[in-house]
Amino acid sequence: MLGISPMDALVLFAAGLVGGAANALAGGGTFFTFPALMAIGLPPTAASATSTFSLWGGRVAAVLPQWRVIDVRQPFVRRRILIALAGGATGAFLLLSTAERAFLHIVPWLLAFATVMFIFSRHIGGWLRRVLGQRAHAGLQHLLEFLAAVYGGYFGAGLGVLMISLYAVFTNMTPAMANALKNVVTALLLTIAVAIFVAGGRIAWPAAIITFIGAFPGGWLGGWLATKVNPQVLRGIIGVLAVLLTIWYFIKVYWLG
Repeated sequence: MLGISPMDALVLFAAGLVGGAANALAGGGTFFTFPALMAIGLPPTAASATSTFSLWGGRVAAVLPQWRVIDVRQPFVRRRILIALAGGATGAFLLLSTAERAFLHIVPWLLAFATVMFIFSRHIGGWLRRVLGQRAHAGLQHLLEFLAAVYGGYFGAGLGVLMISLYAVFTNMTPAMANALKNVVTALLLTIAVAIFVAGGRIAWPAAIITFIGAFPGGWLGGWLATKVNPQVLRGIIGVLAVLLTIWYFIKVYWLG
């Protein structure tokens, strides 16, 4: 079991605090928790699984006020939840079956994808609408939602942006309902992913608990800051950090070796 030094604990708590606040404000919490967990020496897949667990509580908490907005008795809601659960479980099993060295070489590309999702979130829905059109076959809709859920179970950064963009293209839901469904779906698929990571022994518990303890007040802090700080400014700052982090991982993995 990885030993946690006082300095490691401080780094993880701070990463959880900032990551939880970022998720509550503008998204992008994984950009803080994942590299912190890697920095203290966790293997890449354990860092990813532990990061997912650390931020999972905040996702679940965000669901609580959303059940009044959506009606789970509607077939299209239940169908999307089932697709998300199947995709999240598939992604989690894929992570468990990925060799550490192979995942390390995938990480920069995952971060690059998540960074693009984060920075260009406002344009993604419009781009998908132009490419796919409003009348895309239902099978294509469900396939894309399943693949998004697989990505969520495998890594997860930028998942919310991806899901809400797909809903904007393929459904006639109001923005409030689409956001509520996105929160419910992501929370449920991450719950099943976390359960699989726990069963697979991939969670580094001391690190996970410390980061989670930081993320919990971080979510509250983000909610308070939302009334004080311009979220677009924060998105800009997080976006710059995400770009720098992605570049660093490309250099670290493919140049420095």
